[in-house]
Amino acid sequence: MSVSPIKQLRKVVDSQKKKHKITASFSYRFDNKTDKLILNYSLPTQIRKKGKIRKSQIRKQKYRSNVNTSNWKKFFDGDRSIVIDDAKFVDTEIGRYRKGNLNLDENDFNWWIENYCTRKVGQTKTLKQLSPLTTKQNRNHLTQYYMWCRDYDIQCEDINTHIDNAVLWFEQYYQSKLENKEWSPTTIHTAYRNIRGFYNYVADRSKSNFPYNILKKLKIPEARNERDKLNSEEFNKVLDFISLNKKDTRWSKFILMMTLQMKTGMRVSELCNIRKRNIDKKLKQIKIVGKGDKIRKLNFVDKADKDLWNSILQQYDKSGNNGLYLFYRTRVMEYPLKKKTVELDVDITLPTTSSYYLQRFREMRNELGLRKIITSHSIRRYFITEFAKSNSKELLKQIIGHSSDRMVNYYVGDMIEETTTTTIDIGI
Repeated sequence: MSVSPIKQLRKVVDSQKKKHKITASFSYRFDNKTDKLILNYSLPTQIRKKGKIRKSQIRKQKYRSNVNTSNWKKFFDGDRSIVIDDAKFVDTEIGRYRKGNLNLDENDFNWWIENYCTRKVGQTKTLKQLSPLTTKQNRNHLTQYYMWCRDYDIQCEDINTHIDNAVLWFEQYYQSKLENKEWSPTTIHTAYRNIRGFYNYVADRSKSNFPYNILKKLKIPEARNERDKLNSEEFNKVLDFISLNKKDTRWSKFILMMTLQMKTGMRVSELCNIRKRNIDKKLKQIKIVGKGDKIRKLNFVDKADKDLWNSILQQYDKSGNNGLYLFYRTRVMEYPLKKKTVELDVDITLPTTSSYYLQRFREMRNELGLRKIITSHSIRRYFITEFAKSNSKELLKQIIGHSSDRMVNYYVGDMIEETTTTTIDIGI
């Protein structure tokens, strides 16, 4: 049985670290989609936990785009090995980051970032509990902005220097992201919203005269979302695909997940994380844990739900008594020589990842020739649009897990189609 490239690589890296007496902590992995090599390392930082500053780590990665599973051996050859270069790189990064991120106080830029990213609630019109996804997004954008500011102007370490420079710095940061084509229009708006919110957080809590809404002079374009719901032709193609492949080993799990999303409009993350304990077999009901840990109930009592519910029960039984999630962790393995594809169990105690579902969706989209702007989110939009035609907005908001009328209106969009009645009968 042949040894996988990553296992071979790890043995080589371990032996070279010993040979060259490398103490820096880093590792490698291959990207699942591109087979490119990725360097993994961590940077020391501080976080606020239970009112106290504690040491922590920020995980980082660097792509080696010229190294892949086919040619990696020549880059790890003897004294020319990139292990030596990467050890120096990691040591330099750790030293540079350590110098500016430890022993912080309220005058430090990063001290405020840690306070902002470890807070439990945020504020729009009212205070609300933050979801893990929101805090992860905050940290991602603020860490990128912090690292860029440090390279651009070392004065940024003092939060008070942002009073005069925040507009200039963010404008230059924004420009660099555009020039390097690192951001989509949606990411641009998300980053601006996150960093603007951070500055407003500082203004509300700083003892200095830090101004509120310091970035108001910058007119950032609204996010343009090019995703669309399925049109009628695409919807029928997907239905045909489900009918033809629902018993196929390669597609059966994905098709059940997609069917469930099509009939309920739930988010991909919610779909992947359905716990078996939240499924009531007698009531034919599933509790969905949404954003901010809000719980809503979905019923499958209609005659049209019978086949789907039976499939859910079959999936429920697959992981036995020890399984925690309805859709547990698996992976698709293809055996070209045997012309065979199988779905292998990875861990029945872990949920299926969103990336698994998204990857399978892209494969289906390409196979059916759907538009590239059709994503898994298009399924959610299709449900919302169709459900809104014959049901109240309040019921729709509860089913899809949204409290905002604005977001529902955004998803529904223009509901007037060629066959839509737009008049009323007044007797003449």
